[in-house]
Amino acid sequence: MGNPLVSAMIQFAILGTAGDVVSKIITKNKISIFKVIYSIFVWGILGVIIKFAFTGFNGFVSELVAHNYLPSGKIYQAFFKSLFTNAFFGPWLIVIHRFLDNLSKLKVPTDGIKGAMLTLLWFWLPAHTVTFSLPIEWQITLAAVWSFVLGLILGFFSNKKNKKINDIKVEENV
Repeated sequence: MGNPLVSAMIQFAILGTAGDVVSKIITKNKISIFKVIYSIFVWGILGVIIKFAFTGFNGFVSELVAHNYLPSGKIYQAFFKSLFTNAFFGPWLIVIHRFLDNLSKLKVPTDGIKGAMLTLLWFWLPAHTVTFSLPIEWQITLAAVWSFVLGLILGFFSNKKNKKINDIKVEENV
């Protein structure tokens, strides 16, 4: 696609929304067409923000390597791009995402924020290290795919957690 920002918007709108929908299916939560359309809008905005961040942190790490502050080499640069992106930008993206998801309430919900921040360590740091190892033209695509994958993982574990809680409630009622 000609415009990288439009491409990022479309890829995230499709794959991020697909992750949301599949997560809702896994957790057996209700899906409304309004929420799907709104999710497309939110993920499209996030895609543009992420494209800006990826481009900026690419330049940031390149400058640090050029000044010999960081080691050169493809895997080192991929790791440091991932580290800095997730350390400096990741928490803000989580807050922005939560705010956009709850725009009608004009607040950022704090429930689950610790778990969301922990995904920066156990999921996004290694995922983006792989992402930044790829040629630039594939990085946004893989990041959008990772968003879908994380939706699946979180939906799966949320479903297991809910099942365990329901099993405990059933045992208590017996």
